[in-house]
Amino acid sequence: MTNRQVTPLEQNAFLDQVATAIQRRGLRLPAIIALQIGHPLTFLGGQLVWVAQPALSLFLPTQTIRQVARLLEETDAVQGLIDRLETGEG
Repeated sequence: MTNRQVTPLEQNAFLDQVATAIQRRGLRLPAIIALQIGHPLTFLGGQLVWVAQPALSLFLPTQTIRQVARLLEETDAVQGLIDRLETGEG
């Protein structure tokens, strides 16, 4: 298990993927609302993802779980996702 830093380019690509997936499922508005309301708690959400990683790895690739946890831990990344969803980018 490596704990390497994610480059800004990798993070932007992941944010684009997440925004696209949310929009494709028609969940753009609910995601924006949830992220804005829960923005102060996203760090705790990231910690919860780390704790739940063993169980989540039964359903999702480990790399994806780590990326989601890192995204939630970083305020700028969460805001970047909100911005992408609001502008329809991704």
